[in-house]
This record gives sequence, structure tokens and C-alpha cells, in this order.
Amino acid sequence: MSLQKAREFLMQEKLFSIKDKIRVLDINKQDLGVFISKLISIGKNYRLYDINDQENPILTIKEKVISIRSTYSFFKGAKDDENLIGKLKAKLVSIKPKYWFEDPEGNKLFTMKGSIWKLKYTIFLEDKAVAEISKKFFKIRDTYGIRIDPNLDDDSAMLILGIVAMLQHEKEERK
Repeated sequence: MSLQKAREFLMQEKLFSIKDKIRVLDINKQDLGVFISKLISIGKNYRLYDINDQENPILTIKEKVISIRSTYSFFKGAKDDENLIGKLKAKLVSIKPKYWFEDPEGNKLFTMKGSIWKLKYTIFLEDKAVAEISKKFFKIRDTYGIRIDPNLDDDSAMLILGIVAMLQHEKEERK
């Protein structure tokens, strides 16, 4: 199965790598894709690649460095203002983590609500749950399990993978 057609994933951060890498696997632990960060950048800059095409990114995510709230810009393919899909933003003050994804015009598309311990998230599209994310503990590294509604389109599914990668990045930055 290809990365863009799958709807159930495992995501694992790769340990001992010069660049930040997050592996995207199917539920049988077969590699489907990878998020790779730039080695040198101001703010995190991740690109999602299909495992069979690591030349052309499916999605690029750029962290806004100077901001009151955590903000990440998402681009379809390579980073280019014409390819802007929208932005992921964090609620400023909240006991439980809350995020939303808005289109370039500022309309909220997805909302994310997490547990206090940031071990489980639900992603909503117009008040309907479209994805569940849970954190599994393995011996050495954390693994996230992601289940996406099979009726969601391919671009939205890739967007959700990007959101999960940034939620994991947020958790790591807050340690």
C-alpha cells in the first residue's frame, strides 16, 4: 500500500540521526514514508517523503520562530507561498493541549484535543472525529499509532500525518 492511500499508521522518531527523522510505517511495520528535517534552518523545517520517492516532498512544514503561540505553516510539496495549505496553531492557555488547523484565509478546518499527559489526541473536522492518535511505549522510543477515517481524502490524510509530527515535535520541545 502507498503512503497516500493508507489510513492506519505508526510513526517512530529515528534515534541516532544527524537530521531529525520520523519514520511513517503501516500497521505491519513496513516503511511507507519519512519526515526529514533540514540540517540547518531557523526553526524546524520538516518534509514528508514517500519511501519510494525521496526527491519530491509530499508536504513541507515550517515552524514560525517568533510567535506568541506555536505556529507551523504547511505547504503542499515544496515550500512555496503558492502551495500554502494552512497553519497549525496552539491554544495559548489550556490544561489539556488544544490545537487547530486553519486555511490561508483563517477558517478553522481541523481541531485537535489531547489528554492531559499528551498520550492521546482526537482530530475533528466540523465536529466529527476523523482521526485518533495514541502514543504507545516501546523499549527505546515512543511510537504513535494513527487511525484516520477511511473516507477522508488523500491530501487531508497527509495533512493529519504532518499534524501528528508537529504534535510530537511540540512534546519534545517542552521536555
